[in-house]
Amino acid sequence: MTTSEFPNVKKGDRDQEGTNVRKIQLLLRQRDLTLGVDGIFGPETDDRVRKFQTTSQLAVDGIVGTKTWSKLIVQVQRGSTGDAVRAVQSQFTFLVVDGDFGDRTDAAVRGFQNMNGLEVDGILGPNTWRALTLSPTVS
Repeated sequence: MTTSEFPNVKKGDRDQEGTNVRKIQLLLRQRDLTLGVDGIFGPETDDRVRKFQTTSQLAVDGIVGTKTWSKLIVQVQRGSTGDAVRAVQSQFTFLVVDGDFGDRTDAAVRGFQNMNGLEVDGILGPNTWRALTLSPTVS
């Protein structure tokens, strides 16, 4: 896997630590696609991924790979709110998952960026999102 790739996530996958499937479900919700967040890539998640791929003019295969991740991620930073922020917060076991990108979330993101050799700006852009999808939950 090159550093520009995201992990492939597909129907049948489950979160072991509440990471990528939940992130995908929350990011789909951020995009106004209603679905439950349970960490299981089942029929409902597969359907929403395919709808998202169709509206994003991507190959419709139900697999969240690099191209789908790249369109699905949402840039968030201090002051942002919503399900994309919840997706970020769910990566850190010590954060309250409330959808509000405040001081604690900003500090956690900056610490994560620093530990992973990324630009430390507190902004969840493509490089930080990619690193989050490739990392285990942070304690």
